[in-house]
Amino acid sequence: MERITELIQHPERMDRDTLYELRSLCALYPYYQTVRLLMLQNLYLLHDPTFDEELRRAAIYITDRRVLFNMIEASHYQLKPQTSRQQNASAATAASKGSRTMSLIDNFLDSIPKEEEDTTKKKRKPTPADAAIDYVAYLLDTEEESEAAPEVPEMPGQQLIDTFINSDKPKFVLSEAPATGSLSVEIDEIASEGVGEIFEST
Repeated sequence: MERITELIQHPERMDRDTLYELRSLCALYPYYQTVRLLMLQNLYLLHDPTFDEELRRAAIYITDRRVLFNMIEASHYQLKPQTSRQQNASAATAASKGSRTMSLIDNFLDSIPKEEEDTTKKKRKPTPADAAIDYVAYLLDTEEESEAAPEVPEMPGQQLIDTFINSDKPKFVLSEAPATGSLSVEIDEIASEGVGEIFEST
């Protein structure tokens, strides 16, 4: 027991020998969470290849998984302390603006790494897969392409039609005078013959 409290207080003393001791205690007392956590931490510090397997097993035995997360991943999620110069600058900004909210927003925006925009870089053509991710952006990209493209593609024979429409010489001349009576007489004859045949057949 004294060895366990020593390892809890000084985890830097963990090595291969302590790993053997902790494994044997875990085999004797599988539900002893403190020993299991120490063994897992020992595996993590030694970069042991069986760490992943033991982590899965420990997730079953440990009642509070937040302890596992804090032990393994907490170092990646710690906030970086600000230097005194940054604190003074943020305090001066807050005093000049008079709004704590605005100073917090400014500090956050200043902490984000700035991306360099390359305006000369050509945009790639949007694909249907882009529509599945962000449909509005896909529509805007395709709309920009359609504005850049010609409005109507030229059909085969389009030039012939355009020259015919734009030519100044009229090909057909319509007269304003009514047609001669011969046409109306022929229509009446055809109509009367058709009616006569209908009545004769019945």
